[in-house]
Amino acid sequence: MSNKKRKILEKQGKRSLKLLGEVLTGMAKIAIYEPPQKQSQANRKGGSTPTTESEVNMAAHYIRLLKLILPGILYEMSSLEDYRNEKRCVHTLPTLIVYGIIAFLALLPSRRATNREIGGESAFTFLCECIPELKTMPHADTLARLLENIDVNGIEAKYEKMLVQFIKSDEFRKMNPGKCLIMVDGTQKYSLDYSFDEHAIGRHRGEEDRERYCVYILESVLILGGGIVIPLLTETLENDGVRIDSEQAKQDCEQKAFKRLAERLSKVVGTGCATIVADGLYACGPVVSLCKYYGWGFMIVLKRKCLTSVWEDFDGLRKCEPENNLIAQWGERVQTYYWSNGIEYTYGNNHKRLSLNVVTCKEEWMNENPQKGGRAKRMVTEYAWLSSDVVTVQNVVLLCNEIARRRWRIENHFKVEKHNGYGYSHVYSLNWNAMKGYHCLMKIAHFINTLIINSDITQEYVKVEGYRGFVEKAWRLVISGRLNKVEITVLQTKQSKLFSRGSINYKALKLIA
Repeated sequence: MSNKKRKILEKQGKRSLKLLGEVLTGMAKIAIYEPPQKQSQANRKGGSTPTTESEVNMAAHYIRLLKLILPGILYEMSSLEDYRNEKRCVHTLPTLIVYGIIAFLALLPSRRATNREIGGESAFTFLCECIPELKTMPHADTLARLLENIDVNGIEAKYEKMLVQFIKSDEFRKMNPGKCLIMVDGTQKYSLDYSFDEHAIGRHRGEEDRERYCVYILESVLILGGGIVIPLLTETLENDGVRIDSEQAKQDCEQKAFKRLAERLSKVVGTGCATIVADGLYACGPVVSLCKYYGWGFMIVLKRKCLTSVWEDFDGLRKCEPENNLIAQWGERVQTYYWSNGIEYTYGNNHKRLSLNVVTCKEEWMNENPQKGGRAKRMVTEYAWLSSDVVTVQNVVLLCNEIARRRWRIENHFKVEKHNGYGYSHVYSLNWNAMKGYHCLMKIAHFINTLIINSDITQEYVKVEGYRGFVEKAWRLVISGRLNKVEITVLQTKQSKLFSRGSINYKALKLIA
């Protein structure tokens, strides 16, 4: 490559990187010049978009926004170290990384499906517009071989940089003026009945107590207004290589992984400006101390079998503090709250002391539609949490219903990634390093899709087609070759005079709260 061409590509890369930052921070504006057209009416139930014209317009909006982001990511990935011999490589490292992100953006469930769906000429034409260096379509196995030896931490660092840029933007502060609400939970990626890697976590399952090996990951997500869930950082649980039936086996666990995850989260969301919501596995002294160390608030589920000394003190104080209770109506349910503040708890060999706040909620309602038929059934359930805030009559409903009860959103997040096209549980590679690389690319793709489907320009179509239907239809048209000539004009905020009267002016990727 000549020096002149190298300078041109470097200049284009810097412009793309600048544009990516402006899109993430909401500084860029988009002008779409289209002649006025008569709105086509839907011809089926639900008001969907069956006409070719409507589907093309819907997919065009998605691709236009996508073209704002991918070139910047391509240039950002170009700084990663490539261990391969450049003279023997057909595709550059950033090209293969963006190719892997596109495979997850298109909700392709496997490597073979990637070769089949986006290996055609039409998709190649679209990819050439986003990846100027692309000469031929890569093979999915080429990406797998690259991820086996690449430094995955470098890709994760690039994603963390994108998250920091997004969280520090003015658009994010408008949607989330208070503390960041972060959900943390672990989930299994997949498991096999043989030891496919020395880092795999071993477990005994089944009646025969058979040994299985699995990939277990600690996930964190950010909850925004309007139910928007942004995937944050992940921490993989890794074995030390000793068999689980050995006396020297020391396997990783969620609490140890949370300590590593918390250090990374503090660099992304900062200290003192987040609230952690977690299940009962994290109701322990080390996790609470870690949250207080970083200045984070927390609402952690407290089970009856956990922290027995705290429960004993709570049951005793409950009789001595009758004023710490509240009966509230939440929808059709009646909630009875009891709480106690400042319960002392000691843990560890150093007898470290903590002051804990405990709140319980007894909920009663009538189930009008029992699953087995018959009459309405009275339902009763009880919840309990550890709270970082001192519980009062004024904030107890807010802490329990608006913060602690939102933990179900991370479960819904797992459902989306496992069953709605992102291939969370698919074995893309048995190599441990490649598995982590694929997982990181999937997170980046999910982050991009989340931004696009919650933007102003796509809301009209997302409400009709749904999240997955919108993305799948857009890529279906790309693969069929009907969106090769889609163009977009991106203008800076200062260039407002270039907008015509009939153009659509808005901040790029302005999320709907």
